[in-house]
Amino acid sequence: MQIFIFIVALICFLGSGGYLAKYYWERHISAKNMDEVKSLLVEETKSAETGDDTNPEILLRYSRLHEENPDFAGWIQIPGTSIDYPVMYVAGDNDTYLHSNFNKEWDASGVPFIDGNCSLDPISDNLIIYGHHMNDGSMFQQLMNYKDKDFYESHKTIYFDTLNETGTYTVVAVILARALGEYEQGFRYYGQYTFGDEDDLNEYMSNIYQMALYDTGETVSFGDKLITLSTCEYSQEDGRLAVIAKKTSLSLPK
Repeated sequence: MQIFIFIVALICFLGSGGYLAKYYWERHISAKNMDEVKSLLVEETKSAETGDDTNPEILLRYSRLHEENPDFAGWIQIPGTSIDYPVMYVAGDNDTYLHSNFNKEWDASGVPFIDGNCSLDPISDNLIIYGHHMNDGSMFQQLMNYKDKDFYESHKTIYFDTLNETGTYTVVAVILARALGEYEQGFRYYGQYTFGDEDDLNEYMSNIYQMALYDTGETVSFGDKLITLSTCEYSQEDGRLAVIAKKTSLSLPK
């Protein structure tokens, strides 16, 4: 009996060890692949308005990334965090990059991507950008730090560049919410991409402010461009954390 228990325990131990080894190996490969993607960034010595000679509408900094994968739509960076990633976009699709890397190979961490219901031409008033909450701290996991207002105070600025324009965004609100079921009633922060008029915007932002974890003192006016960074949050079933930010100016490439 003791031998049997020992064998079962050994099998469990080896199984757990194998799982952990597989997990850390996959994370290593994922990080390596992302480093390779970042190596495609072109170090510019020209102004932010200068594009690639073969496609002047695309910033030179991102020209090689777009050539490598036309789904590449921009770059997200929050200084002082590990969030420094390409952002993908496939119109009408929210599955492609959920568990695929930049090269469309399987990767549990995926790549941050814009909601396929958004538009890039013309650009939506509110771009919803999804990223996984990974246990190793990668992707959008560090958005969790925005639960703490002191962290917000020192990380108010988000840089999000599209293919043809660099941009600086200021955090307006941080909310906790749930991903609602298809027929479940309630406010969907991820469900509105354009605002038809000022009343439409004000109604949306009223809901956001009611859900906000703290007051940032920032307001949004009709005509402002927003990004909403969304990731899973585990204090409730189907929980989500979202950081809403408004565009405040153009910025120089990082």
